Amino acid sequence: MAALTLPEATPRFGPDPSVNEWNMLVVGFPIWLWTDSPRQQTTHVRRGGLEFAITATWQSSRFTMGDGQVKTCGAMTEYRQGVDEPGRPSPTCGYVYEVVSPKGRPFVVVAEQTWRIDWSSDGDQGSFLHTYQGSRTLEIGELSSLIKG
Repeated sequence: MAALTLPEATPRFGPDPSVNEWNMLVVGFPIWLWTDSPRQQTTHVRRGGLEFAITATWQSSRFTMGDGQVKTCGAMTEYRQGVDEPGRPSPTCGYVYEVVSPKGRPFVVVAEQTWRIDWSSDGDQGSFLHTYQGSRTLEIGELSSLIKG
């Protein structure tokens, strides 16, 4: 049989919260959302005189943000640390939290990916949708400043 391994559905965030001393992102700050690539995979196998072909094509990702909101994306752009300007909204898939996560309880962000699977074997063919999920926690906080004059 032919088989494909699809990339994990783990949500990715930009900027990466682990690069700051608070390990969090900030309320009101644009966050980029994506999941790992590639967006299409194909495999062909010939066994016992039969040929099997499978093509998986990413369709969309649905992010449940943990604050009661959902963001569905038909395109995603990976945030490049040190290249993309922090605070600039994602050109394809982003989110801005309007509330902080409860103290000691980060939001659980769930990414649900939908892929179209096309298959063919010995003159037969078909397609179906396949959906799977991954999750990650994300702390959202507030930053305050004090100006002394």
